[in-house]
Amino acid sequence: MNCTIKEMHCIYGGNDIFGLLYAPECGGTAPVVIMSHGYNSSHAYLTDLAEKLACSGIYAYCYDFCGGSSRSKSSGSTTDMTIPSETEDLLRVLDMITEQPFADRERIYLYGESQGGYISALTAARHPDRAAGLILLYPALCIPDNWRGKAAEMPETVEFMGMTISRKFAENIPDGDIPEQIGGITKPVLILHGEADGLVDISYSECAAECLPNARLIRFAGEGHGFSRAAREKLFSHLLAFVKG
Repeated sequence: MNCTIKEMHCIYGGNDIFGLLYAPECGGTAPVVIMSHGYNSSHAYLTDLAEKLACSGIYAYCYDFCGGSSRSKSSGSTTDMTIPSETEDLLRVLDMITEQPFADRERIYLYGESQGGYISALTAARHPDRAAGLILLYPALCIPDNWRGKAAEMPETVEFMGMTISRKFAENIPDGDIPEQIGGITKPVLILHGEADGLVDISYSECAAECLPNARLIRFAGEGHGFSRAAREKLFSHLLAFVKG
């Protein structure tokens, strides 16, 4: 099966979110996977999986967070990006996709990598009836531990991992530990994490898997933060099986 690719924007409150819809060539109503990139990444790093999903009969929408990357095609500055702003972006994208005639509204899934995984989990926790399930690739559930309380010692802006962010990023870190922030998710959750991840320790995913009643953690031996091509192929097989049920 082949697929078609269509540019699709989500406009709200003066924000313009750029995204690409990967659609099965046969069209019709089918499940949809909304794909959220990580910190200073972009939709481009998700297109390999999006194309494979579409060629397997599943719609995939990958987009850029506003201000979420130095390479973002969406509006907004990186100094305005916060965890709440990205959570709002995803919620608005979810609203848009839910309204599309091609979307099976009972089978809309959230997929997120790194910070995008954290954002996806927060969104699902705060809107428990909106998504059928979650697929989280090395989700950055460490962000609260890494950033909470740092605002007082930060300058107005700082260079972090190749991107300029502002003090407001640290000022707007959500309260609570992992169980408090996402423990209310009851829908199926698939977590995939490398055992050699030096950026987000796998213990955070272990904690999430323990506190979520319907979660499964798949470990990838030798993989770090950013999977090899072989691991990404294996990841896709798990992703496809999860969405197809």
